Amino acid sequence: MTDELDLLRAADPVSATEGPWRDRPLGARAERGLNQLLYTSRRRARRRVVLWAEAAAVALAAVLVLTLPDLAATSATAAPRALHPRAGSAAVPLAEVAERARAAARDGEPGLRRGSHVRTWSLPAESGPRAEPSARPPGVGARPPHTPAGLRAYLTDAYDRGAGRRSGPLTTVQLLDVLPRLLDTWTLGARESAALARVLADTEGLRPAGAITDRLGRSGQAYVYGPSAAPGGSGGDALRRMLILDPGTGAVLGLEVMFTEAQPRIEARAGDVMTYSAWRRD
Repeated sequence: MTDELDLLRAADPVSATEGPWRDRPLGARAERGLNQLLYTSRRRARRRVVLWAEAAAVALAAVLVLTLPDLAATSATAAPRALHPRAGSAAVPLAEVAERARAAARDGEPGLRRGSHVRTWSLPAESGPRAEPSARPPGVGARPPHTPAGLRAYLTDAYDRGAGRRSGPLTTVQLLDVLPRLLDTWTLGARESAALARVLADTEGLRPAGAITDRLGRSGQAYVYGPSAAPGGSGGDALRRMLILDPGTGAVLGLEVMFTEAQPRIEARAGDVMTYSAWRRD
């Protein structure tokens, strides 16, 4: 290494003691220019470092958004607000909906179709980081009938799942709880919807609550079963079940279950949604 440095020094064509390029102190102008050059270079270097750091942070945020898209969605949809009928809106009795549905089903269109489009959400059965949503009931495989009596028997059998003959008809809670098994498997036609509307009209305790906009932006009529349509009700199983129907065809648009009393075990408050489903034909 020393030999190489000696060779470089020997090859230096500029004399340190003679000629216009000899080594000597800088003048005031030259020193000022050198300081400006050095200061400007450092400032630009610092600016480049800051800009690079900001760009790296933006890139990292973009990567997180692309690879973890559910984080924002989870925080936005983890606790949906309960739906409420529009204040002062007219409530259509279930019997009237059943009659409208029967008239609309005269030509049999649209027809029954296997399969369903459903949007559903449920509160975890247990609290904590490992909590899982409540289990979804299994669907039904047999083709549903299109008469009220036949559909009522069909739903009873689906609820009991071959447990044997029961002494009486399904309760209102049992009927509402078994509906998702049917609607998750089949998209009802006009005749099946009319039959279901008649079954619901003959069920005790479903109260017309007025017009409502469902979670898919559709207008419908709400029918409530439970201790109270408002949070803080008492009695029963502390749940409010709300069924949403198309008032012209009787088609079920949605079903929502809401707590009317606080449930400390799962950190649920009165007014929190326990589960909801929204069905659509297309």
